[in-house]
Amino acid sequence: MRPHEKLDRFFGEFFPLMRQAEPSTYFSFLLRAEEGFLRAGYREIISAGVENILIVRLDAVGDMILTSGFLREVRKNFPAARITLVVSPLVYPIVELCPYVNEILSFDQKNLNRNILPAMETLATFCKENLWRKNFSIAFSPQWGSDNLPGLFMCWLSGARIRLGFGKHPGENWGITLSPAEAALNKILLTKNILTPRSKVADVEKTFYLLEAVGLAVNQTHTEIFFGAADFLRARELLKNIPSTTKKVLLAIGAGDPRRRYPVEKYLVALKELAKKNLAFVIVGGQSELEDASFLEKNLPHGKVLNLVGQTTLRETEAVVSQTDFYLGNGTGVMHMAAAAQIPVLALIREAADKQDYQPGFYSEVQRFPPWQTKAVILQPDHQLEECAKLEPTHGWCHADRPHCITQITPQEIIAGFEVLEEL
Repeated sequence: MRPHEKLDRFFGEFFPLMRQAEPSTYFSFLLRAEEGFLRAGYREIISAGVENILIVRLDAVGDMILTSGFLREVRKNFPAARITLVVSPLVYPIVELCPYVNEILSFDQKNLNRNILPAMETLATFCKENLWRKNFSIAFSPQWGSDNLPGLFMCWLSGARIRLGFGKHPGENWGITLSPAEAALNKILLTKNILTPRSKVADVEKTFYLLEAVGLAVNQTHTEIFFGAADFLRARELLKNIPSTTKKVLLAIGAGDPRRRYPVEKYLVALKELAKKNLAFVIVGGQSELEDASFLEKNLPHGKVLNLVGQTTLRETEAVVSQTDFYLGNGTGVMHMAAAAQIPVLALIREAADKQDYQPGFYSEVQRFPPWQTKAVILQPDHQLEECAKLEPTHGWCHADRPHCITQITPQEIIAGFEVLEEL
């Protein structure tokens, strides 16, 4: 019987037993599952040959852009390996043409049940159908944060012998104390749980540190975007009516979190003034930005706006980004695309400036997710609004469910910030 068949038989008996058990006994079942991997031969040293490596990153577009350099450096360390990357369906298009991996699989963690047992069953089914036959020697989980548990479980359930990553609640160096159960879970899921030093503030730095901490080389630390010739030609066709002498400003007015959205009415005040320059605004985004983009298009001078919202794929958006001169907008995945393309960035961030140095590697949005290695001007409110200031620390420091602390940035600050950016 082949190893994957042994594992299939084991889990076929394992989950029915686990479903009958009390949740308080689940940890003992995880230990039993680890024994099942051992008996099936999945934790043994793999004989010489093509090395199979798994990388799991299940979160958002911007996070994947920030992990692009990690993919490159893994490839440099393992030039002959077969590398499989698992990402969310949303992210899949932007890594589809990545030259550093051999295979890309899609898994939507939004479909996972919140309860550990059905979530494990869903992950195990995915691993059975896609991963067990590959016999991975190493699995990487480069996502840093308390929401990384699905990726950690996938690495463990993949059968990989060596599992490297940041454990659940990786902020132990930031004063986070793990419960005994959490510490024990980390020991099962990871063969090496990487604790990043406090000096590694930006999350992109943490991904590179993951490699360094296990003795692998990191030669370059820039990020990348991956698009093809067809995407480039499509972008050039879309931009063709903007005169070559006119600077193109990429405008990103959306954000996945409403707290990171600057009000479009305030954008309009700043853009009307900036429109007096030899600039054209290229608006990109998805369906949720259609109304706001239309509002700007109608209220800015004719010929100053190219509204591409809802008209480009993610890869075409990357290609458009690469052909612009400046980025202006919220802290978004598109901002990270611009930074990866070395486009100068003017970013509006919700986080209060007087909070960004309080445990920055844990709480700070500005310092954990900055425009990486490009010229940049960051605009922030000076202080939290009163309602947020009364509450406990949180990532980004704004607690509202709407544009809130970020609204304190003035249109005049945007105008001044853009003028500074032009001089950098």
